[in-house]
Amino acid sequence: MSAGTEFDTASAHVRAGRMAEAEAILRRIVTSDPDDAGALHLLGVIAAGRDDGADAVAFFTRAIEAKPGFATAQSNLGAALLRRGEIPEAIDHLEKAVDLAPDFAPAHGNLGNALEASGRDDEAAKAYRRALILDPRATETHNNLGNVLHRLGRLEDAEASYRRALGIEPGHPGALSNLGNTLHALGRADEAVACFRRALMIKPDFADALANLGNVFHLERKLDEAEECLLRAIEAEPDFAMAYSNLGALQKDLGRYGEAEESLNRALKIDPDHVAANANLSYLLLTLGDFARAWRHYALRPSVRHRRQALWQVPLPDGLDGKRVMLRTDQGLGDDIFFLRFAPLVKQRGAWICHDPGPKIASIMARLPFIDEIIGEGDEPQGVDFTLSAGDLPLALGMESLADIPPPVALTPEPGRTDAMRATLAGFGPPPTIGVTWRAGTRDKPGSLFKEAPLSGVGGALKHAGGTIIVLQRNPEAGEIEALSQGLGHQVHDLTALNDDLEDMLALLALLDDYVTVSNTNVHLRAGAGGTSRVLVPHPPEYRWMAEGDVTPWFPGCAVYRQRVDGDWDAAFEALRKDIGRAHGGGG
Repeated sequence: MSAGTEFDTASAHVRAGRMAEAEAILRRIVTSDPDDAGALHLLGVIAAGRDDGADAVAFFTRAIEAKPGFATAQSNLGAALLRRGEIPEAIDHLEKAVDLAPDFAPAHGNLGNALEASGRDDEAAKAYRRALILDPRATETHNNLGNVLHRLGRLEDAEASYRRALGIEPGHPGALSNLGNTLHALGRADEAVACFRRALMIKPDFADALANLGNVFHLERKLDEAEECLLRAIEAEPDFAMAYSNLGALQKDLGRYGEAEESLNRALKIDPDHVAANANLSYLLLTLGDFARAWRHYALRPSVRHRRQALWQVPLPDGLDGKRVMLRTDQGLGDDIFFLRFAPLVKQRGAWICHDPGPKIASIMARLPFIDEIIGEGDEPQGVDFTLSAGDLPLALGMESLADIPPPVALTPEPGRTDAMRATLAGFGPPPTIGVTWRAGTRDKPGSLFKEAPLSGVGGALKHAGGTIIVLQRNPEAGEIEALSQGLGHQVHDLTALNDDLEDMLALLALLDDYVTVSNTNVHLRAGAGGTSRVLVPHPPEYRWMAEGDVTPWFPGCAVYRQRVDGDWDAAFEALRKDIGRAHGGGG
């Protein structure tokens, strides 16, 4: 039998799944001709199919050496390297594959996989789209594109990609599970649960769908059902990092901190780079005050996933004389103000500092003495030596203990605005002037920080405070201000519009006698202006309010009132009522 005939027979065996027979023939071929690129390539395919990554890489490499323009071998070598975690090398070979064969759809799809694994989601999306132009019925590519679009926040586009995948293969469990995630992120929880249940009808032990369903139940506060799903996911797939990460997040929210840490460490033992597990562990450790371990995990948080390669995430040099440092904003206005408390320590090392705050606080930040230049979001300063996310300053400066926490950054209101706000307050009524906010964040956005305290409880605690109550709630719902007035028995004053002009808000917060609120940007502004707040902390607590206690080291002088793990607010509101009474003469 000729070598060509033998190769055809081996190829037929591969297509039929008879890998042992095919491999025996192919090994005979390469024994007689070590440079037979086709036989070497098929041996690589067989090795990849049995997860023998080393053999697969070796055979694909030999095939390319024998035939340098072998695009399919380049593509498969890239895929094999990707499975081994050798991402830069994988991208290199896959880029060569698409250069050699621009119309070879699998090469573009594999390149998308590698770019996605490297965190370059915008480029991955382009590669997937090119693959789909060449092969519109590639179910997995539609599914992968959906995953990238979801992470990029393009949820409607992600939904469309998953639905295209399901239009080709209606029973694709992965696409159903991923569609469920996106629907939940779009606030369509019932549709999401239906998708997960459909996936589980097709594949009852599908760990991915179980873990995602558990996550939805967790966010919907169906905690028993959530834990059951996550434990089933782990039973189905014992080395499933995402399930352990979701379980750890659930256990943290239940106040079972030891179990949470154990689950999250298990997730990271399986996958040390797992983004959600690192973030969840960082929040747990920060909540418990274990700063020495927390910040290195915080560096892998989702908000910087797409730009980590461009960020400095190791300790800064002690001497920064003449060095130019760019501090990138991260995760919203409140976090920006919160983390800039560390920036003066960078300035003390001799650095020039540039910052790109959000437009609503840019003028406030421009007055900070340790900031040398303010630029617009997305702008690039010239000649920068170090680019850091503001959220990575504690890591870069070696913050390890409570003693390392700097005071809140000092913010100075504009004098003219302070005078105008003083006149406004005088026209409202007698002191004490007490601001109030009961909700912050986005209610129906999974994964977002949403905080709310019952308005009736807030009103009850303030009922006998006396003085003048000023509503600072952003976008109050219809009837809420009137309900608060009725509960207090007197008119409150509406300054909610100041949330759109934070210069005026800063001036007001600097003048208030007290502020009762959930954690929001205004708490950071008031702390910067030298004031304190009485902060209502829903359970689970955001990390800066710590796991327990009536105070927090991050905001000296602020009083903390906590919802219990079981959801009860009564003790918190009773403590607030007494404290307000003692402070403002309303009785205790």
